[in-house]
Amino acid sequence: MTPPNPFDRRDFLKNSAALSAAFAGLTSEGARLKAADEEAADTASASKKASANDVLRVAVIGVRGRGMDHVGGFLKQSDCRITTICDVDLSVTGKAKAAITAKYGTAPTVEQDLRKVLENKDIDIVSFATPNHWHALGTIWACQAGKDVYVEKPVSHNVTEGRRMVEAARKYNRIVQTGTQCRSHKGIQSAMEFLHSGKLGKVFMAKGLCYKRRDSIGIQPDSVAPETLNYDLWTGPADLKPFNANRLHYNWHWFWNTGNGDLGNQGIHQMDLARWGLNKNEFPKSVMSSGGRLGYKDQGETPNTQMVAFEFDDALMQFEVRGRDTNDELGVRVGDIFYGTEGVLAITSYTNWQAYMGPKLVPGATGSGGGDHYRNFVDSVRARDYKKLNADIEQGHFSSAYCHLGNISYKLGRKLIINPATETFVNDSEADALLTREYRKGFEVPAKV
Repeated sequence: MTPPNPFDRRDFLKNSAALSAAFAGLTSEGARLKAADEEAADTASASKKASANDVLRVAVIGVRGRGMDHVGGFLKQSDCRITTICDVDLSVTGKAKAAITAKYGTAPTVEQDLRKVLENKDIDIVSFATPNHWHALGTIWACQAGKDVYVEKPVSHNVTEGRRMVEAARKYNRIVQTGTQCRSHKGIQSAMEFLHSGKLGKVFMAKGLCYKRRDSIGIQPDSVAPETLNYDLWTGPADLKPFNANRLHYNWHWFWNTGNGDLGNQGIHQMDLARWGLNKNEFPKSVMSSGGRLGYKDQGETPNTQMVAFEFDDALMQFEVRGRDTNDELGVRVGDIFYGTEGVLAITSYTNWQAYMGPKLVPGATGSGGGDHYRNFVDSVRARDYKKLNADIEQGHFSSAYCHLGNISYKLGRKLIINPATETFVNDSEADALLTREYRKGFEVPAKV
């Protein structure tokens, strides 16, 4: 798919207006337009740079659940306008359509096929809140089509997809934000400043916790997909299974074909913070995981109870999923705990933290406060600078990959040794085979973008 000319009609008119004074002496309209074209060609790049007065046109793909947060987030941006929503299940688009119509006074375009969205040259930004198995291919296609992207976590369904997404963002000069919104929260930023300042001493271990109760999804028979759903398109890059209502609408998280369990669902937020706190921007040296789907029998495949351990030269990282009734740790149920030579820091929510030395709270060592992850993305789009992103796609790739590495170890039931430089395993073809997947024809994630 060839990226479109970065100067569409709106860009052309904008450039022509900006150059009108310089070419005021030209009496021929044809000569003026030709000169404007030449100037545009001289300054063109693979990226469009929006002026402060431009309105960025946004399409939200996937609007049933998490996608409604995307709708709300972009509706708050005065310099953005949601022009299109897209979902393979047309029965779930009503709520998003109503919210957008109430805001603007006009209804958005509704599409069922994301490929039609990507063909629309008037769309600047694509926001993905699809199931995990569509994140990588959708993002790569969007980058190739000249769109900037906000993509939900985990950014990928397997390890190699994440690296292809990074390569696509860089090759096509796209701004791609990962939906790990904690990175934009002031409270979490202050926790990281405290950790990295050395006030906790040498931080030698981080532990991520996902203690979130998950009940049985039961067992449902295979059936016929509803008429409002394009099930073939919903399946996309994944293996085409018989339609079963239990495989859709949130429960897709608990099937390996489309999801990554709670390690890659809720847990990636805490995995991301653990890695951030330890300043690890590379793969670990090893991974070991064990667990199971305990307490009930249902159609779900991913573990509801799981332990993962990562090793580095100078630190350890642990992660734990508990999907049944359990106690907290230091007031943390969904959050992180960092262990330093001078004390312990606990991130107790998406916004709050506090530090301890021994059993006592450290006076003043606390923080809270949220932030606007969508605003950070829009500002970075306008600046055409991915380094301004709080959660650039490469950070999303690393954090997502840690989740996938844990699940690979769980599936194989053994410790795995990793080569961080190549993002593969050491002399382990069985494990390497699980770094990617077989794709359906027409929905292949490219090995090279």
